[in-house]
Amino acid sequence: MSDTRYSSHSISELLHIFTKSCLAQYDTDITDDIDTYNREFRTLVDIKNELQSRGPAARRQLTRLLNDSNKQVRIQAAKFVYPVARPEATKCLQDLAAGPFPDDQVFDAKMTLRRLEEVPDCLDH
Repeated sequence: MSDTRYSSHSISELLHIFTKSCLAQYDTDITDDIDTYNREFRTLVDIKNELQSRGPAARRQLTRLLNDSNKQVRIQAAKFVYPVARPEATKCLQDLAAGPFPDDQVFDAKMTLRRLEEVPDCLDH
């Protein structure tokens, strides 16, 4: 299902918007602004849907973000690209989970990996 707000954007533009939304989410670690976090999450879902509507190769472009310098960008990219790039996404999640604790993204990665053990297709969306 394509989101008309994003249908005219190039993949590079979509990845840029995705990154900006993740960075806005990252900032909410300090502010606890759940409204901003949720709004940006909806943007991520819309971008994922747009990429998905363009086919697996377009969605795989999220793998370019798995090496981003920001942990929030990496974890969100890993979760959204997982259905089409499992080995790369799993490696990213494992690398994040191995980081120092306490850290929101480290915790999220550990919990995501645990959930994948219990329900292997939980990220297949």
